[in-house]
Amino acid sequence: MAKVVHSVRYNVTMKTNVWQKLLVSSINTSFVALLSIPFLILLGFTFEYRLALVLLFLAYQLAILLFPGRRSIGAILTHTFWNEDYPIKNHVVYAFLYTASFSTILVWVIFPFDLLLVNLFLVQWPFVRRTGYTLHGYLSGKMVGHIQK
Repeated sequence: MAKVVHSVRYNVTMKTNVWQKLLVSSINTSFVALLSIPFLILLGFTFEYRLALVLLFLAYQLAILLFPGRRSIGAILTHTFWNEDYPIKNHVVYAFLYTASFSTILVWVIFPFDLLLVNLFLVQWPFVRRTGYTLHGYLSGKMVGHIQK
């Protein structure tokens, strides 16, 4: 008689770490950058293009609010879910603060990406290591996600 083995899928959850948060942001940034290619072709890498890119990122973040679970493409691809059902106002604040953080890719003071490096290594990374939240997640109501495998 053949032995039947049942496969059980466990829903294991773990809080996201700094690298997982960076991966979600990298996917979201890449997605919006792809969407912005027509603007880049039309405007070139000008102030107008960079402004359009920031506004496109904000529109993307606000559009996420229209979908169940309020998860970005990056969150979907990395199996990241919000820890709680946060109110819409928290998500709106998060969208604006996340967009401000994103904009550091496009603005620099001394050399390209200097504000991004400051944001990543002197703001976000230490904040996540200390609190478990990104600065924008903390300021918008301690919003944090978890990975579900």
